[in-house]
Amino acid sequence: MILLEELDTEFGHIKIIRSKSDGHCTYYQNDCFHSQATAEGVSTCAYVHVMHSVIRQSEAKDILMIGCAGGTLATMLHRLGCKVTVVDVNPHAFTLARKYFHMPEEVQCIVDDGWSYLLRTGNRYDAIAIDAFSSDGTVPEQFVGEDFFLILKEVLRPSGVVVMNVMVAHDLDLLADRIALNMSAANLPATLFDWPGRTHRNTIIGGGVVEQIQVVSQKKPRYVRRELQGVIRRLPQKRAITIRP
Repeated sequence: MILLEELDTEFGHIKIIRSKSDGHCTYYQNDCFHSQATAEGVSTCAYVHVMHSVIRQSEAKDILMIGCAGGTLATMLHRLGCKVTVVDVNPHAFTLARKYFHMPEEVQCIVDDGWSYLLRTGNRYDAIAIDAFSSDGTVPEQFVGEDFFLILKEVLRPSGVVVMNVMVAHDLDLLADRIALNMSAANLPATLFDWPGRTHRNTIIGGGVVEQIQVVSQKKPRYVRRELQGVIRRLPQKRAITIRP
């Protein structure tokens, strides 16, 4: 492994590492894995391809992303001809995404808190992707409740979709289900794309017009195809609404 860059920021310690064997670049923050991409800037993470698949099937053209890290989803969507805006509190993330992960200059980058941006923007988007975590690796609490999704819905076009990445520890961890129920309560009907049985896994919540969307492994990169074959589509467990952090 080759250490490409290491820096301390207000929001955590960041390291960018490149593999000698395959050229893949990995983004770590406070030693937590945040992003990985091939030498061509394509994500090696199955969950990113799930988010990409949902947005692509929705035929969204104007997309807002909250959370950057390596910016791989933004890069992949830009290559489809989408207009992409990325919001992140850490300006260093944008610099590193462009320098090591091939994020194009055409992707608009805004330094701001996601909640604040949603409250102030007068723009409307076809899709909104949320892939943002606090310095300790948890989903910011302001992104969990129904109020957040009511605000988000005002920024989303009527036929739009939301995709959100959530980390869960195991099958008894109902955080993603609780967030999905809050999303549904804000009139954004939610579905989860999940890998039951795995520990410390990414679970993707899709909200809005996602009833007909299915994640398929065809035409996806070889290195994520097997993982995508294991993803299931499910509804949130209603008992999760009683769970509190």
